[in-house]
Amino acid sequence: MTTLPPRDRALPPDRVLAAPVFPPPPTRPGVRTSLRRGWRRTWPWLVALLAVVVVVGAELGLLRGRIATDLARLAAAGAAPTAVPTTGGLPPVPRPAPAAAGDVSGVRLRVLAGPCEPARPCTVAVGVDRRDGTAPTATPWTVVVVDRCRGLTTTSPGATTPPGSGTYGVTTVPLPDSPAIALLAVTDGADRAASAATPVGGGPC
Repeated sequence: MTTLPPRDRALPPDRVLAAPVFPPPPTRPGVRTSLRRGWRRTWPWLVALLAVVVVVGAELGLLRGRIATDLARLAAAGAAPTAVPTTGGLPPVPRPAPAAAGDVSGVRLRVLAGPCEPARPCTVAVGVDRRDGTAPTATPWTVVVVDRCRGLTTTSPGATTPPGSGTYGVTTVPLPDSPAIALLAVTDGADRAASAATPVGGGPC
């Protein structure tokens, strides 16, 4: 018959088994931890999106102002031309070319962002009308500047009006220091036609 050792007697070291080590049970992250992790992953994308929105908004604001300015210029360009006064001792301004020639049925010059002032640059828009049935053609032109007080005439480089109805070419010309000036647009080429004179200042000289 085998005798069992008493319970309070210590076992020999070679008979003691080490307790197995188990990994701690997985813990589920709390709500705050999950929100913190999600924010760290999301905020760079939110900042990039906000930057894109700011840039696009700024560009739209700039384009809106530019579009409004262009529409105002075209509205001014479509207004009726002002007749050059012949009173006050100012001589009439003759046209350097007929009002129509060949396929060109008319030339229109309008002052943009006016009124223009003597001794300063003046921006003008020029439209070229074609006769019915003719093909749309880009038309180059120059600007004739007449000093009505001194009787001097100079030619300033112009631009080209794109083909199509209702199109305009735009250029800026320097004006002399004179209280009475007239501007005319003259088409280049075989079909040479001139616009009516547009006054800048009315004297007296």
